[in-house]
Amino acid sequence: MATKGNSIRTSIGPTILLGSGNFFDYDDPENSRVTLSDFAYSLAFTTRFSGQCVSRRTGKRVFYSVAQHCEIMSRLVPESQAYAALMHESGETVCGDLNTPLKSKLSDYRQIEKRCSNAIMTAFGVVDVDHALIKAYDVRLWATERRDLMNWDGRRWAEDDDAQPFDLEIVPLGPYDAAESFLARFNQIAPRSIRDRESTQTSLTRL
Repeated sequence: MATKGNSIRTSIGPTILLGSGNFFDYDDPENSRVTLSDFAYSLAFTTRFSGQCVSRRTGKRVFYSVAQHCEIMSRLVPESQAYAALMHESGETVCGDLNTPLKSKLSDYRQIEKRCSNAIMTAFGVVDVDHALIKAYDVRLWATERRDLMNWDGRRWAEDDDAQPFDLEIVPLGPYDAAESFLARFNQIAPRSIRDRESTQTSLTRL
């Protein structure tokens, strides 16, 4: 009988099978192929805040994805950083979205996610990233999400918890709509060479 321990594919390295049929090797992310479809749909089916989202407007549980988070952020930052903002959660396409308190307990995870993120960002031609600006907008969007999509009582969580939410209301999308919205935004702002490559790859997989 197969067990979790012996069913991990390790003929190359510890790998996972992606929706495209490609394998992603955590020991060699630089040579692992993640397609645009892998990227968009992985983030569209990955929830923010460990799935613990509640609409401020309705009081009901809601689905809110990392893909929508990225698409929204790409519209808030300066235009020169829009593509970097859209793609800034690259590592989560293969590492998932662990909540920050849990990440603080897992130093190895942080190193693995960072390496995966760098490899995927490079593959998708994300360059000249203003990391400080991306972080600042990410924190403000987090504050907006907490206000609109968490069962939050308004109290600060730490002494430096002073980020100002954006003047917008987040209306969560389902996973398929979030994926399509992400893909549409990608096709608006990604470098032409990357768009052409992904379009060609998509066409080949449909043959």
